[in-house]
Amino acid sequence: MSESAGSSEFLLGLEEYLKYLKEDTTADEVHSFAKSLQADDKVVQLIKSYLQYMIPNLPIELIELADMNHGFNKTTNPSEEVYKTLLTYCNRFLKKVDQDQYLSSLADFCHNVRIAKDQKEIYKSLLAYCAKVIKMTTDEQELDSLADLCHSINKHEEVTEDVYKAILLYNTNFIKSRAITQPEQEQNMLVDLASLCHNTRTAADIKDIYKALLLHNTNILKTKGLDELGIETGKLLRSMDQDDFDEFIVKTRLAKLDKQFPSDKIFRGIMSYLKLNLDSNALKDAFSRSQIKSKIWLIEELAKIDTNHDNVIVMAGWFGQLKSVYDKRLTYAKMRIIEMDRNACETSDYVFNLSNLENYKVKAVNGNINELTLHKNGYEWNVENLKEKTGYSEKFLPNLIINTSAEHMTEEWFNQIRFKEMESNPIVAIQSNNLFDIPEHINCVHSVDHMKKKFPMKEILFEGELQLKGYKRVMLIGRP
Repeated sequence: MSESAGSSEFLLGLEEYLKYLKEDTTADEVHSFAKSLQADDKVVQLIKSYLQYMIPNLPIELIELADMNHGFNKTTNPSEEVYKTLLTYCNRFLKKVDQDQYLSSLADFCHNVRIAKDQKEIYKSLLAYCAKVIKMTTDEQELDSLADLCHSINKHEEVTEDVYKAILLYNTNFIKSRAITQPEQEQNMLVDLASLCHNTRTAADIKDIYKALLLHNTNILKTKGLDELGIETGKLLRSMDQDDFDEFIVKTRLAKLDKQFPSDKIFRGIMSYLKLNLDSNALKDAFSRSQIKSKIWLIEELAKIDTNHDNVIVMAGWFGQLKSVYDKRLTYAKMRIIEMDRNACETSDYVFNLSNLENYKVKAVNGNINELTLHKNGYEWNVENLKEKTGYSEKFLPNLIINTSAEHMTEEWFNQIRFKEMESNPIVAIQSNNLFDIPEHINCVHSVDHMKKKFPMKEILFEGELQLKGYKRVMLIGRP
């Protein structure tokens, strides 16, 4: 058993946070991406998830593109249904090209082939199309392409994938030849359509199908002025063959969330953390689903007791990430993050809590919580500017003490509070878990009753257990 988190659990943690913010639609989108990363064919599943949420955001003028994306999204491999979906798109796309009877005729042919029930109807559609083309052109190249199409279809007694592939080959060449007669924007879009026909026809597997689809979407979106969506789609396309696919997806999702919620300290902090090329595994652990659910659970229960605590201490506070969740429901005058890892303290001060560093409203204190100096009128420690390496001695009398990592340490820190009897009579909130098999967990608990024996309280304000994936979190809030 382990608490360590991968990219999927990290995204699921962000989903929990978004639900806490009541941003359910965005939470559902992030959930879909997270679950896709757990699939064996995660690249394909993630693209399906992306298209699922992109389709409703396309403007009505791109309804044909939306319908094609939806049709492709229902398939699991290159098949007749994919080719039929593409022929429908060709029909609707070509019908919108102004005053080109050649492309209009090809559009009709695509439609008739798409609805043909058997080879006989395919032949009828082909003969009708041949009659139109022969009347319209004497161009030898166009007639040769038509002859090749007739030959290819004539080799088959039944409608097979090869019949549709032959038509897509013809579409590729014919559309390219007609594109040069169009204005620049229409010309570019027709070339993209021809490329889509070619890339779909030659696709070896479903991954290649989606590459073709994403490339076409990227180009059409940019042509139509939807640059932001086009860039995002292009990034997804480029990520498909990258070794760090999971990391790429996480970063692009975070960038989107940061832009969508510019005032949110968690998304901004995570983006800043990643730009510094710090340990991404530590970040994933800190914001995993179990960590976020546990922090939200803590804040929700504290809010039922009191929504304001003047001076707050977070023991073993890691990156100080709890503060951003805390701010959503609770208020305080000052907060101190006690953490023995100096690098984590710097991350707290200069990444996640930089906006509250002025006047040290929120400040990390580098120290071992079992070795802190405690008097009846509060803790005494050195508050250090971690960049300039200057500091001063501070006395801090807490009204609330939080320790969500009690499994990592003995009860010495708690006994110090219990027997010192501070003047503020602080509330102490403790979380532990039952992951006994992790070497770093030296003080786990089996249950809330077990926890009450380890951390005896004069007054219990809350006790409970939260079932998480593969283990449970236990919480006790009270006054020692």
